[in-house]
Amino acid sequence: MARRRRKLVVRDRRKTALRMTAAIVSLIALIGAAVLTFFIVRSCGVKLTLRELPLLPTDMVCGVGDGLLSVRKNSLSFISYRDEDDDLTRALTGAAEPEGVVGTSGIRVVWAGNAVQIIDGNFDISVEGTIEAVRCGSSNVAVCMRLPNGDERVGVYTSAGQFLKSFDFPKGRLVDFGFSEASGSTLWTMDLDTDSGSPRTTISTFDLSRMSSTGVISVSGQLVERIFFTNSSVFVVGTESLIRYSSSANREIYRVRLYGYRVEDVSSSGDQPVLMLLPRGSASPAEAGSVILLSVSQKDVAGETAVTVILPEGTVGCHLLSGSLAAVGADAVRLYSPKGELLESLSLGASAVSARKLDERHILIERSGDLALLTVGK
Repeated sequence: MARRRRKLVVRDRRKTALRMTAAIVSLIALIGAAVLTFFIVRSCGVKLTLRELPLLPTDMVCGVGDGLLSVRKNSLSFISYRDEDDDLTRALTGAAEPEGVVGTSGIRVVWAGNAVQIIDGNFDISVEGTIEAVRCGSSNVAVCMRLPNGDERVGVYTSAGQFLKSFDFPKGRLVDFGFSEASGSTLWTMDLDTDSGSPRTTISTFDLSRMSSTGVISVSGQLVERIFFTNSSVFVVGTESLIRYSSSANREIYRVRLYGYRVEDVSSSGDQPVLMLLPRGSASPAEAGSVILLSVSQKDVAGETAVTVILPEGTVGCHLLSGSLAAVGADAVRLYSPKGELLESLSLGASAVSARKLDERHILIERSGDLALLTVGK
C-alpha cells in the first residue's frame, strides 16, 4: 500500500508541474499579446501638434506641400514643415505688390496685375488680359486670364516659364480648373453650358507629360460644385448626387444621392474617400451644430456609410484631414474618426478665431493676433 501511495504522489507532482508550466506559458502568451496590442494601438493612433508661426493674420499665406509660403508686402518667406534649415526669406522683384501666392513642392509663384513670377524661375510670365486665378501642379503652372473681349483663357507654363498650351472658353463658361491630386501633371477644366435651358457641365482632362487629352465627362440635369481625383477614380460632386467615374475610361460607376446637402470638404488620401456634408440651409458647420461624414468605396458598389458628428460649442472651423474630422473650437481641437469616435483633443493655449485647411495634414489657425500650424500625423 505504501508503494502505491508513493507512486500516486509522484504522479500528482508530475501533473502539478505540467499544470504550472502550462500556466506560465499561458501567462507569457497573455503578456506578449498585451504588449503587441499596446504597440499596435500606439502605431495606429494619431497625433495632434501645434506650432506657433512668425506670421501675422494679415500676411498672404498658402500651403505648398512641404511647407508654408507667405508674402508680406514685397517680402517672400518659406517655412518648412519638417526642417528649419530650409526656411528662407527673400525680397521679391517687381514693382507691383503681389496679389496672390500659390504653389506646390515643385513650383511656387506669386502674381500681380498681368504678371506671374515663378520663384527661382528664369524669367517672369506676362499674360494678355487680367489674371483671375493661378493653379500649380507638380512642375507646371496654369494661369486663368480674362481677355479684353471678355472670354477666358487658361495658359499652361513650365517651371522655367516656357509656354506649353492654352485652352479658350467663351465668356462666362469656365467654372473651375486645376491639377489632379493623383497626378500633378494632369490639368482639368470644368465649363458650364446653359444655352439649352438645362445645365450641362463638361469636365475635360489633359495630360501635360504626354501633351494629349485623356478624357471628357459630361454631366446633365444638375450643377457640378466640385471634383476630386484618386488613382482609380474621378468623383464629381453635384447638387443632387455624388458620381464616381473610372479614371481609366471615364465611365460612370455609381451614384450616391446628396439632395438637400452640400459637400463642405473632402478627404481623398485613404482607400475610402470621406466627404463632410452640411444641410444646404446652413452657412457653416458652426451654424448647423453637426456634420455628416459620408464614406464611399472605390469599387463597383458605393457601400456608403453616413455618421452624424455633433460639434462642440464654439466651433470656429471644421475640416477633414487624412480621413479624420478636425473640429477647431475656441479653446481646443478635437479629432474624430470617420465613425464619429473621438480620437484625440489638444488645447490651443489661446482663443481661436478661424481655421483654414492647407492640405490633408495641416490647418492654419488664427488665434488672438497670431497664427499657429496644426499638424495631424501618426
